[in-house]
Amino acid sequence: MITLQQWRDCEGQSFTLPDGNTLVLESVSMPVAPDGWECFSLLFAAPCDLEQGMRTLRHPTLGEEAVFLVPLGPFGATDGTQRFEAVFNRQVASP
Repeated sequence: MITLQQWRDCEGQSFTLPDGNTLVLESVSMPVAPDGWECFSLLFAAPCDLEQGMRTLRHPTLGEEAVFLVPLGPFGATDGTQRFEAVFNRQVASP
């Protein structure tokens, strides 16, 4: 499992889908999370349309990770770029 810090370290980097399409991690957002939880979302941009669903993302350093991507639309882009979001709400281990 890729950690929150690893995702943050990859902002601006590319992730590849099995079909060869590439998504760029534009941002990592972290709302306030209750104690014992790690909550964050990832915003990706890609020049392709994808259906909502599980996708395997490949990164040269982090390897592969399956994430559930939700299409958000172009966000005003006129060049065909689409935005996708992955939301994580996971319980963290107690110290």
